[in-house]
Amino acid sequence: KKNMTWEDKKKIEDILKRQNDLEQKVSDIQKENQQKNSLETEQNKELNKELQDKQQQINDLMDKLMTPELKKLMDELAKLLDKQDKAKIQEMLDKMKFSNEDIKKEMDRTLELFKKMEMEKKMQDAIDDLKKLADKQEKEAEKTQDKNSDEKEQKDKQQELKKEFDDIKKDLKDAEEKNKELTEPEKLEDTKEDQKDIDQDQKDSEQKLDSKDKKGAAKSQKSAGQKMKKMAEKMQAAMDANSAEQQEEDAAALRQLLENLIRLSFNQEDLMEQLKMVDTNNPQYLKIGKDQQKLKDDAKMIEDSLFALSKRVTQISSYVNKETSAINRNMEKTLSSLEDRKMADARGSQQYVMTSVNNLALLLSEALKQMQEQMSQKQGNGSCNKPGKGQKPSAGSIRKMQEALNKKIQEMKDGMKPGQMGKPGEGMSEQLAKLAAQQAAIRGELNKLNQSDNKDGKKPLGDLGKLAAQMEQTEKDLVNKRLSQETMVRQQEIMSRLLESERAERERDQDNKRESKEGKNVSDRNPFDMEEYKRLKQKELELLKTLPPSLSPFYRKKVDDYFQSIPN
Repeated sequence: KKNMTWEDKKKIEDILKRQNDLEQKVSDIQKENQQKNSLETEQNKELNKELQDKQQQINDLMDKLMTPELKKLMDELAKLLDKQDKAKIQEMLDKMKFSNEDIKKEMDRTLELFKKMEMEKKMQDAIDDLKKLADKQEKEAEKTQDKNSDEKEQKDKQQELKKEFDDIKKDLKDAEEKNKELTEPEKLEDTKEDQKDIDQDQKDSEQKLDSKDKKGAAKSQKSAGQKMKKMAEKMQAAMDANSAEQQEEDAAALRQLLENLIRLSFNQEDLMEQLKMVDTNNPQYLKIGKDQQKLKDDAKMIEDSLFALSKRVTQISSYVNKETSAINRNMEKTLSSLEDRKMADARGSQQYVMTSVNNLALLLSEALKQMQEQMSQKQGNGSCNKPGKGQKPSAGSIRKMQEALNKKIQEMKDGMKPGQMGKPGEGMSEQLAKLAAQQAAIRGELNKLNQSDNKDGKKPLGDLGKLAAQMEQTEKDLVNKRLSQETMVRQQEIMSRLLESERAERERDQDNKRESKEGKNVSDRNPFDMEEYKRLKQKELELLKTLPPSLSPFYRKKVDDYFQSIPN
C-alpha cells in the first residue's frame, strides 16, 4: 500500500498494547520470584553454592528479558504512528520481530532452567530432610530402650516420624514429576525398594510398641534410621555423579560449538575476499551466492545447537541470543544484496556477520572458562591431585592421580567385612560417592589429553577413548556400590594402560638431536679390482686410437672427437 489505513494503524496499536501487557507480566513474575527468594531466606533454607549460583543467574536472565533496546523500539514506533511514515514503520516492525524472537527464546530458556533448578532443589531438600529424619529416628530408638520411657509418648513420636517420612516420599514423587517435564530429563536414583523397607521398619516399630516390646521396637527404629541414611547417601552420590557427567558433556559440546564458530568466521572472511575480486558478470559470482547460502545453513545449525545447550548451561550469557539474531539478520541482508547485485551492501553485511560471529565466540569462550573453573573447584574438593589451573594435563600426572585413587579404593575394599563383596558397610556410601567424583575428574583430564594429543587420529598415546570408557564403568560401580573383584582388575588394567601412555609420551618428548660429522674419505670396496679394470679400459681406448679405420677426413674428425669425449 502507498498509504497506511486506519485498520493498519489500529493493528500496530494493538501490537504495542500487547507488548506493554507482556512487559507488565514479566515484571510481575520478577517481583514474585524476588518475594519467593526473600521468603526462603527468612525461613533459613540454606542452598548449596551451586544452587545459589544457578538461582542468581536465573534472576539475572529474568531481569534482562525485556531489553532496553526493545522498549526504545516501542517508543519510536508509537511516535512514527503519528507521522504516518510507512517505510520507517515497516523497518521498525522488522527490528521488533527479531527482538521478540529473542524474548521468546529467553523465556523458553529461562523456564527450562527454572524447572531444572526447582527439580534439583526439591531433590536436595529431600536428601537433607532425610538425613535429619535419620538422626531423629536413631535418637528415638535410644529413648525407646529406656525402661522408664512413656509408651504412649513413644508411639505418638514414632507416628510423627512416619508422617515426616511420608512427606519426604511426596517430595521425591513431586521431584520425579518435575523431572519428567524437562526437555531432557535427568537419571534419578530409583529408591522405591528403599522406601518400602523403611516403611516396613517403621510399621514394625509401631506394632512392637503396641505389644510393649520396647527392645524389638528400638531395633526396628534403629534399622529404619540406618536405611534412611543409606538412602540419602545413595541419592546424593547419584546426583553428584550425574552433575559431573552432565558438566563434562556440556563443556565438550560448548568447545565443539566454539570451534564451529571460528570455522564459520574464517569461511565468511574468505567469501568476503572472493567477492572483492569478482564483478556481477563473472560466473564465480553465482557460486559465491550459493556458498553464502551454505554458510547461512551452517549458522542455523550452530544456533539450534547453542539454544539447546543454553537450556542446560546457566553460564551462557543472555547476549548470545542477541548475537545469533544479528547473524541471521545480516546473513539474510547479504543474500538479498547478492540477489540484487548490490555488492557493496553485501560486503558490508558480511562484515557485520563476521563481527557478530566473533562476538559470539568471545561470549562462548568466557562461558567455557567459567564452566572449567567451576569444574576445577568441584574437583578440588576431592582429595586427589590434579594439574594446576590452565595447565595442560599429561599422561604422567593422570597416572599419579589414578594411582592414588586406586590405593583408596583398595583400602576401602580391604576394610569391608568378609562376605560383603558387593555391599559396602555402613557409612561407606558417602566415601564411595567422593571416589566416584574423583574418578570422573580424572576421566575429564584424560578426555582433555585425548582431544589435544590424539586429535590427528594416529593415537600416539594409545586408545584413550577406550580407557575413558573403563573409567566411566568404574564410576558406575562406585555409585552403585558394586566394589567387586572385577572392579579391582579393571583398575589394574587402567593403570597398565596409563603407564604405556606415559612411556609413549616420554619417548615422544625426547629430542633426538642430529649430530654433525666431519666428512671422511671412504676407501673403495675393491680397490685392486677397480684399478685393474681402469687400466684395461684405458689400454683398449689407446688401442682403438692407434688403429683408426680407413675413414674420410670428416668421419675421422668425428672419431677423434668421440675419443676425446670419453674421459669426460
